Amino acid sequence: MTTQIEETVLQKAAELIEKSGFQITGEERQKLAVNDFGLGQLEVEGFAFIDILRTPRVRITLLILLPNQTLPQHMHPPYEQETGKEETLRVLYGQTKVYVRGEQNNPDMLIPEGKEAFYTARQEIALSPGQFYTVDPNIEHWFQGGPDGSVNLAFQNRVDETKNRFYDPQSTGCPIKPTDT
Repeated sequence: MTTQIEETVLQKAAELIEKSGFQITGEERQKLAVNDFGLGQLEVEGFAFIDILRTPRVRITLLILLPNQTLPQHMHPPYEQETGKEETLRVLYGQTKVYVRGEQNNPDMLIPEGKEAFYTARQEIALSPGQFYTVDPNIEHWFQGGPDGSVNLAFQNRVDETKNRFYDPQSTGCPIKPTDT
């Protein structure tokens, strides 16, 4: 059962997908989901997504961020015999800001109020439609939708999201377990 806030975010995400022109099937639309990382402020810290493809080795996700919504700072550390997850975002609509470790280069960056200690990656890479950026394994990063939100394709290896390390100690992370199909 979804809450009213979740329903609102799902509706706004569907509208952004429509604006992007990216075609999804009815079945994919039914799979549109949200995650607030256990932080309880979905419209500020969270995202909407649809897994377009998931195998044990590859995940392609439609990742939707509302205006100024953040996907909280985290990293994909090494585990088992893996070096960690590599993640590439390609913007389809709007603007996506990727933040990585480095000097702050945007004095107007928007960090969720009271969360400054958990958003330490401050170098901004602003992406527009058609642009992409790859976050290497074991690199601290976070994403934020631009003023109009954003729709992105996320290409990732190794899909065990439970291995991600989130910086906010209140975060429950991204409890998406790997698939066997």
